[in-house]
Order: sequence, then structure tokens, then C-alpha cells
Amino acid sequence: MTTNMRIYITILLLLIVSLTKAQMIQGRVTDAGGQQAVPYANIGIVNRGIGTVADGRGNYSLDISGAGDNDTLQVSCIGFLPRQFRVEQLRTGNPTLDVALEENVVNLAEVTIRPRNMKSVVLGNDFSNKNIAAGFSSDDLGSEAGTVMQVKKGKTYYLSTAGFNIAKCEYDSILFRMNIYSYKNGKVGDVLHNLPIYIKVVKDQQRIQLDLRPYQLEVTDDFVMTLEWIQDLANRDESFMFCAGFMGGGITWRKTSQDGFQKLPGFGIGMYCIAEYEKN
Repeated sequence: MTTNMRIYITILLLLIVSLTKAQMIQGRVTDAGGQQAVPYANIGIVNRGIGTVADGRGNYSLDISGAGDNDTLQVSCIGFLPRQFRVEQLRTGNPTLDVALEENVVNLAEVTIRPRNMKSVVLGNDFSNKNIAAGFSSDDLGSEAGTVMQVKKGKTYYLSTAGFNIAKCEYDSILFRMNIYSYKNGKVGDVLHNLPIYIKVVKDQQRIQLDLRPYQLEVTDDFVMTLEWIQDLANRDESFMFCAGFMGGGITWRKTSQDGFQKLPGFGIGMYCIAEYEKN
């Protein structure tokens, strides 16, 4: 092999390496009205398993080298209208993408007078056995795990309490976001609440119960309740695990922000919702 040929091959290999190296974008998510930070916004490539969550100051960074030019980057947060960008437009050499989100203005819900003759039920799985445990499928920010809550047709359910049974939490503290989605024809739909719901878990905590009454959530169909991993942690060797059990309707999960949801059947996690509906 000649010297010129060796030089040519070396240059070609360096070019290939440079084309496949990480392509980072970074920026800050703010609200368009006041330019205030939008904390914990979701940033990701739609349905591609490439995503992240902004920090509490709205700052984020994301490697998009695994995305195709025709893929879509979406930036969203509860209470705001999402924005989308074609990946090809982001490959211009400028790694900065600051995003301003418009507030999603919704009409205030009418105050509902609940019927007097109510029956309380527990939806989901109140598993509390720590010997069977399950965690998140991914340590990517934006990873979610949850369960489908099944309701009787023809009845209105008023959600009062969300509960989670924890098998292990080795972190000093960790911040999650709880999301409640519509669920129809086996598909996870839109978030049913207009404000983000945050939950802080501390080391060795075994149970979480959250009052949902301030959110005035009413459902007439099945829904999905999840916990979302939104806080970047220094020590990923530590662990967080739900109590779990066999059957239980399966686990609904996604790898990261803006990814599609999947379902793992035959296994459930200790996640439940106390609700009320009118007796006949």
C-alpha cells in the first residue's frame, strides 16, 4: 500500500468518525409571555426514544445524532402549547435552540356538585410486597412507568387520592412528575390535567399518597397514571423500585420524553387511585 493510499484511508476514517460522533443541541425553554423559565419541559424526537427533560431553570441538552433528518423534535410542557422542529433544520452548525412556549389558555372548569350517595373504590394495584419489585425501563430523563386504571362504563369517577407503594428508594431525595392520561382503544392519549403534579420521594420512604381533589379530576373512561423521571441525579448506581406483583393489568411505560408508550403485560406495579362514583 502506498503512502498516499494510507493517508487517504486515514482521512476517510476520520471523516466517518466525525460524522457519527454526538451531535448536541442545547438551550433554554421559557414562556413566550414573560420569558420566565419553564421548568422540567419535555424535549425529544417523536417516537424515537431520544429525549430529555429540562432542569428547574429550563436548561437542557440533547444528543440528536441518532435521529433522521425527517424526524420531528418536540418541546412540550403541561400548561403550554407544544412546538415542533424538523431535525434537518437543527443541523445547521448552530447547537443552540432556545424555545419559547405559548401558554395553553383553557376555560376554567365549572364547579361540580358531587352526588351525596357516593361509593369509594380503589383503582389499579395496591401491591405492597417488597419481595417483588420493578423499576423504570430506562434511566433517561422523561422515562415513565405506570398502569391503566379501569372504570365501569356509564359512571363518572371523581379522583381523590393517588398512591404509590415503594420497595426501595436509595436516593436522599428524588423529584417525579405524576401524569394522568386518557386511554382509549389501547392507546395513551392526552394529559387530563392543566397543571403539573410534582412528587418528592425521600430515602427509605415506603408509601406516597397525594391529594388529587384540588385538581378536580373527573373521568368516565379508563385512564393511565404514571410517574415520570424528571430530575438528573449524580449517582445513578443508587436505585428506586416500585412494589410489584403478577397480573395487575400490566405496566405502561416509555423510554424517554416524546417517545411512544408501550405495555408490558402480566406484571403490575404498586400504583393505585382512590376514586368515588355515585351509587345506583
